[in-house]
Amino acid sequence: MFLANIFYSVFSVFSYALIVPFLSVLFQQIDTITEKPDLAFSAKSVIDTFYFYLGELITYSGQIYALIMIALAMVILNFSGNFFRYMAQFFSVPIRAGVIYQLRKELYSKLVNLPLSFFLRMKKGDILNRFGTDVQEIEWSLVQSIIIICRDPIMIIVFLIALFKISILLTIITLFIFPLVGYLISRIGATIQKNATKLQQHLASVSAIFDETIGGLRIIKGYNAIEHANKKFQEETAAHFKMNKKIFRVNELGAPLVELLCIVTLLIVLLTGGILVLQHSNLTGGVFLFFVVVFARIIPPAKQLTNLYYLLKKGIPSVHRTFQIFDADEIIYEKENAISISTFKTDITYKNVYFSYNEVEKIEDCNILQSISFKINKGETIALAGVSGAGKSTLIDLLPRFYDLSFGEILIDGKNIKEYRINDLRSLFGIVNQDVILFHDTVFNNITFGRSATREEVETAAKSAFAHDFIMEMENGYDTMIGDRGMTLSGGQRQRLSIARALLKKPEILIFDEATSSLDYESEKMIQKSLNEAFKNHTVILIAHRKETLHHVDKIISLKEGKIYEEVNY
Repeated sequence: MFLANIFYSVFSVFSYALIVPFLSVLFQQIDTITEKPDLAFSAKSVIDTFYFYLGELITYSGQIYALIMIALAMVILNFSGNFFRYMAQFFSVPIRAGVIYQLRKELYSKLVNLPLSFFLRMKKGDILNRFGTDVQEIEWSLVQSIIIICRDPIMIIVFLIALFKISILLTIITLFIFPLVGYLISRIGATIQKNATKLQQHLASVSAIFDETIGGLRIIKGYNAIEHANKKFQEETAAHFKMNKKIFRVNELGAPLVELLCIVTLLIVLLTGGILVLQHSNLTGGVFLFFVVVFARIIPPAKQLTNLYYLLKKGIPSVHRTFQIFDADEIIYEKENAISISTFKTDITYKNVYFSYNEVEKIEDCNILQSISFKINKGETIALAGVSGAGKSTLIDLLPRFYDLSFGEILIDGKNIKEYRINDLRSLFGIVNQDVILFHDTVFNNITFGRSATREEVETAAKSAFAHDFIMEMENGYDTMIGDRGMTLSGGQRQRLSIARALLKKPEILIFDEATSSLDYESEKMIQKSLNEAFKNHTVILIAHRKETLHHVDKIISLKEGKIYEEVNY
């Protein structure tokens, strides 16, 4: 890529150099050189040699033929230059596409491995914005920066070498522009970075509001709160628009100022060079015209370098926001040489467990769970009862290590769960939540999510969950698309698919978190049949608000304000 840009710059210089002899032939101002000069590494030597052969061509073939040959040479040189320019772009594609591909892949991998506590601290819309808009901003800033860095400095260096070979004095005059350009860039760039940080924060808020609106559209409509929601969205969008407008205005200020400085410098060069030509110095009219053309060609890459600075300043806030996710502590660490576990043999023991979502140093500062101790024997069905906020779901989330407890320990088959490989530990559990998570995919793929299974195995799991009949009534059976989050299904149907997914996994331990609390009577009866089927040959943990809804259990543990206040065996 660097080599291609060097060739592009060199061919550009020579193609522009041919403008001078073209005009000289056209206006019959060729300086006749009768003796072939000695070729040396200097602008005058190269030009004299060129004019010697050009004079020979005019003498023997005429001016029109000479013009055609010069024009043809210009076309060939321009074609060659643009060919190498394309090759530079061609070789930059793997970098452009590969960097962003790797960034998205690593970011997604990081996100799915972060503990649930990380997502409690951030809005989903903000996370989506970092994964989408921030990565897009990095892509634009980084890709454009790579192109500019690999092309424009090379062009400037090649053109400056040509300028120095033509006239050292005039080139030194042109160099006075660069400190002024650098000063302007630094001042404008600092403003852009400051505003870009605020811009991304506003955009994250806009994304969060939009996401909340889609998820809560029934509530917004049901409470006639469309105007309220619209006003909130418009205010945040207006703030984003205002900041975006400010960035664009500041950004667009740089290029005109740089161009103005270049024009002023060009005028000074024209004046100085014109005086030197008129005083019959070593600088001839043709050479001076070549100098002006090459200097004019430096202006575009110089302006691009100003854009590079702006791009980097604008992209830095997005880099910081994205790397906040990369730098987030995963918290859930797997122990070195962790042991494997594939079956649940004896019991699960909660031993003086304390938990707080925030990191605490003292046991008394734990405000979610306090002094929890109980045992679940293999094959038992136990229930956790209590009002919302009592700590039931959190207590169960500690088992597959969605969170790590603050104090105490949880044992499976006599060993601390931190001794086991995390993937092996989680493979022991089949979880059915109150808030069923389904995906915009077929029924079959939702049931087999995360694992391979035959159609027969899927149908067996669906029959055990009493879902097979309604699935077969659908338009395409198991190949029916169920829409975003399964919105084409009823609440009971979604729950039964969720149960089928859990049963297909054939877990050692089944967890049902408020699986029927939001269903109507008929749906609850159907789900209860599914549960009774699922309980066979499994260790089962049920979570419920009320003890009255629990049937066929071996033990009920009641929680209140994060503590066990009653334990009843049946």
